Amino acid sequence: MKYHYSRKEGWLGNPCGLVYFKDKYHLFFQLNPYLPRYGLMHWGHAVSEDLISWEEMPVAISPEDEASCNSGSAVVHDGRIWLFYNATSSSGEETIRAAYSDDGVCFTRPSENPVVTSPFEDNGKFREPFVFKYNNGFRMLVGAGKDGIARVLQYGSEDLLNWKYKGELLTDGRFGSVIEVPQLVEADGKWIFIIQSEKHLPTKVLFASGDYDGERFVFDDEKEPFKPVDIGTDFLNPVTGEDEEGRKILMAWMFSMKMNSSAISIPSEMSVSRKGEVCLVPYGELRRRQIKESRFVSYSSGRLRVLFEGRTLFDKAYRECPEISVIEDVGTVEVFLDGGREIISMFIC
Repeated sequence: MKYHYSRKEGWLGNPCGLVYFKDKYHLFFQLNPYLPRYGLMHWGHAVSEDLISWEEMPVAISPEDEASCNSGSAVVHDGRIWLFYNATSSSGEETIRAAYSDDGVCFTRPSENPVVTSPFEDNGKFREPFVFKYNNGFRMLVGAGKDGIARVLQYGSEDLLNWKYKGELLTDGRFGSVIEVPQLVEADGKWIFIIQSEKHLPTKVLFASGDYDGERFVFDDEKEPFKPVDIGTDFLNPVTGEDEEGRKILMAWMFSMKMNSSAISIPSEMSVSRKGEVCLVPYGELRRRQIKESRFVSYSSGRLRVLFEGRTLFDKAYRECPEISVIEDVGTVEVFLDGGREIISMFIC
């Protein structure tokens, strides 16, 4: 693939962290290095100078006393990359653990692990930590679920090792029994709250804009706060980061169960419009790789379609033809509509 990170060996899962460190972008992702299917999860690692061409690096984290090293996030602080991940024990217990690196290659687990344990006394769900800088300290969001109700838990820290529970940031059973990959990103004077629901509403990945004061999130649209941006079938588990100039970058897992294909999406720059709409557009050099006309995308009789060899893979009604630009790559299309207010990310073959 020309513009997407993918692997020829092993099983490529969702991205876990994206940071800029020592003049390179570091991408971390779920990986089974042994078999081309989901299994014993490690953290794979790749680096890039432009977010397009990637060099594979040694595995960052391998299971030791954990049964599996699941998803999480990455953050840079005081000349170190810190990784935070959801560790699953052989008994099924979920905890949050950390690892750090001074050179961006070799990672060490601190003796303080696990750095966070679940506040639930029974088998509540507790996973996918997202750590970000806030004022002079840090916040951690954890996707969770208790009594069949999806939640986002919040923690605070000054040193990345000692965390204090700050309560539930979100509780809503409409999203199923657990929320995954919760994230908060500041852009254009607004905060963007990203979640992944168990249910398609109408998609799993949803975005909301609003204000955040370190304790609470106040939605711009209280009636219907979370909305989809990517409405394609193969866009999951996004990860966010910043480029060297502070622009907000998002990459996601493109995964088609039907085609048994996976890759990491192109990087998109994330912004918030004056109307509070979350927008995603191709990042950097990729903007010049967009095309206005694609043999895989058509609009006629009020419907926009994504097609491959005569088969309709996506179909949605629009009163008027939206502004269309497309990134084509081997087996995939990513369609950007009306300046990134909607996206369609799909494997087509």
